[in-house]
Amino acid sequence: MNFKNIFITIICLTLISCANSSEIKNNSPKIEGFWNRVGTIQLVNGIHVDTSYIKDSEDPSFKQLKVFKDGNMIWLNNYKDTLSPWKGGSGGYGKYKINSKDSITERISHGTGRWGAMVKNYKDSLNLSAWTFGLETNINENFYSQKNSPNSKFAEYWERMPRLESNTKIDGAWKRVYQINYVNGIAVDTVSVPNDAVLDVKVMSRGNYTYQVDLTGISDPEEPQYGGFGGFGTFEYDSDKMVLVEYQEWGSGTSTGSAAPKTNPVYHDIKFYNDDLFIQIGKDTLGATSNQAGRGLVYKRIK
Repeated sequence: MNFKNIFITIICLTLISCANSSEIKNNSPKIEGFWNRVGTIQLVNGIHVDTSYIKDSEDPSFKQLKVFKDGNMIWLNNYKDTLSPWKGGSGGYGKYKINSKDSITERISHGTGRWGAMVKNYKDSLNLSAWTFGLETNINENFYSQKNSPNSKFAEYWERMPRLESNTKIDGAWKRVYQINYVNGIAVDTVSVPNDAVLDVKVMSRGNYTYQVDLTGISDPEEPQYGGFGGFGTFEYDSDKMVLVEYQEWGSGTSTGSAAPKTNPVYHDIKFYNDDLFIQIGKDTLGATSNQAGRGLVYKRIK
């Protein structure tokens, strides 16, 4: 084989390799984004025999969401927990890995409500940093199902939530690292957020956002604060004016309020220090359910 033939062979092999890599990438399950729990699938010997929908249940106001973003995952529900000091729902935060269309591994490190307490107890008892779950899944473009244990006779049924906005610089998974307090627009105090005591994470993606705050590291288990808090809503971000508007719709943990979509705007001035670090400073908001004015939260992108 002469040099010309060798060169052609190398080019062909390279093109085939690139094509195969592209095909693998294109065929990977598209799980990123926000998902809404719409029902439960009943299984008999692993075969789908029936689907029960939340809208037709005895509690149609039940809500549960899940978001996958940049290797980070948050789930949250609004199930009222009357037996605990905290009265709202539960949630979890962690990392995830897609093994295939049929399998996801989640490593849950923090949570809110009853789940936050369970995760902390599990980690402390075994001296682990996370609680690992292997989930059997069936991932499609707009729907996916999730079986939480191999022998389960039921699977959660999820529907992709609409993308409300285009992707912006503020989209991503973020962790609060500092809080700056302002008086008359002047910073008077800066407090770092200790990694081993509080985890405040927020995921923003195409107009939807969710957050949760794990306070199990600084609160007494018998106190309401131990349940932490979280919430879900929508947002609008004006990259020219550097203003973020958040509309929380419902909460979890110690946050039990609810509101109709787009009815309780909370405004923040945004300043990016770089692509992976920004501060949001609350503005006075007429009629807002929570006063954020004079409070600056510094968020760092979770990678």
